[in-house]
Amino acid sequence: MAFTDETKQAIESYIDGHLADWDWHKDRFDFISDNVLRDRLADEFMSTRYVYKLLEGMSADSWLLRAQIRLQVLSYASIYEAVIHHILFDDLASNSDVQSLTEFKMKKVIAIPSAKMAQLQAALEHDGKDIIPTYEGIGRTDTTKVRFDKKAECAEKLGLIEEWLKDEIIEFYEARNAIHIHAEIRKSLEYQLDLSKRAYRRMEPFIDQIRNNLPQVLANNA
Repeated sequence: MAFTDETKQAIESYIDGHLADWDWHKDRFDFISDNVLRDRLADEFMSTRYVYKLLEGMSADSWLLRAQIRLQVLSYASIYEAVIHHILFDDLASNSDVQSLTEFKMKKVIAIPSAKMAQLQAALEHDGKDIIPTYEGIGRTDTTKVRFDKKAECAEKLGLIEEWLKDEIIEFYEARNAIHIHAEIRKSLEYQLDLSKRAYRRMEPFIDQIRNNLPQVLANNA
């Protein structure tokens, strides 16, 4: 059953009094070249703040506070990841450090004529096993399979973010991936609450560092 109009108006009035509008949240990501992603980031940022203010207004504690913390960590870590992924693999896709994130060494089979292959097999033997000629090549994986810590380290190496911030956002992302009941039981509520607060508070320096450093990084990559 939905709230009454009076209750909804009271809630909206409380939250709107503590929260900037959607355009403000969109403008925070003015360095994002993909307009669809930029709008989605604004949605995620604002909705996360909206729900936080709602639960804060209810003085959430115990199990509801844990839900509030979980949402904060999950959402902010996703924003950090989406921003870095976009800048690396869209804006800086030609950069050698970025390209190396999807590269790995692999053995590639060399195709040689059957007659020469027979000679090779006759000349070489290893414990009764067939010898297959190969060379050391480079394989590539999809960008979606690159670990976040590697992407964050690359962003720091390129000068997009500072080292201390890189370490913290990696911590947030690892916490996001480790959110489950047993982990929450092992960690104190105070620790989890501090983590969620830092995940929010680091958003401002993260945005500022990216916005300030990206033009120079793009120029260096040109």
